Amino acid sequence: MPGTADGHAAAARLAGSSAGRSSAGAAGDDRLTGRATAYSVADAVTDEQRFQFDLQGFLIVKGVLSGAELRVLNAAVDERVDEYAKPSEHWRPHRCSHWGQPFLDLMDHDRLMPYLPELIGPYFRVDHDYCIFMRRGDARGGLHGGSHLRHSWGDHWYRYQDGLMRNGLTVFTWFLTGAGEGDGGFACVPGSHKSNYLDLLPPDVRNYERDAPYVLQPAVEAGDVLIFTEALVHGTMPWTADHERRCLLFKYSPGHSAWDRDGYDPADYRSLRLTERQRRIMQPPHVGGHQPVLDSA
Repeated sequence: MPGTADGHAAAARLAGSSAGRSSAGAAGDDRLTGRATAYSVADAVTDEQRFQFDLQGFLIVKGVLSGAELRVLNAAVDERVDEYAKPSEHWRPHRCSHWGQPFLDLMDHDRLMPYLPELIGPYFRVDHDYCIFMRRGDARGGLHGGSHLRHSWGDHWYRYQDGLMRNGLTVFTWFLTGAGEGDGGFACVPGSHKSNYLDLLPPDVRNYERDAPYVLQPAVEAGDVLIFTEALVHGTMPWTADHERRCLLFKYSPGHSAWDRDGYDPADYRSLRLTERQRRIMQPPHVGGHQPVLDSA
């Protein structure tokens, strides 16, 4: 835990000491009661960001986490990195949102809440979350994804109509360490969420055996969040940097669909403090009676 004053302040903030946190989670009451936090999404997402996401299929939101917040999260990851920084064949299902209040609160971080209804609609839900930790020389798999009737199982899609963007499964990747150009990690084919020729992507490019000018590994800094639609062709390049790659991924779906079969049970978070908003985000997939996460401001 950081010993500085700003570190202690961040720890208190991330531990859920702010007003409005419900104690119902500790009591095991998973009913959805009261108003969700009102939030206005008008003008919260800029026109330039809309242009970028529609054009590229991804967007980088800079500096979401402060240095103090990063120290709190990285201190907790220090105790887990050896367990999870393993080759992909040893990967096992997990949820980093179970690791404590600082991780759970990333699920509905105030800075990012406007992007969820903007990209998915008012009935979005959290689908699953996990971490990716890598060390120099680690690899995690080639380019995949894309909106394809044959391969996407119906949840990897992007659509625009009447001034609205909508997506299927959408990923918010939190960077606890940075990645410079050439370091590896997240890579994609910008604009491929609209491609009609996904099957024509050459296998040697898909497996990083040949460089191609249309494949991008964007540079990011610690504290940034990269948002992308699973309709985008994307993957993880081998990690070449000396420092560890530390990423936390929270994936969201429209309220009627699910990728992960298990879903979320608020009772699993009894030792933490769930907000009303987090409880609504954890709703199982359904149409009738699905409550919007955000009330109109």
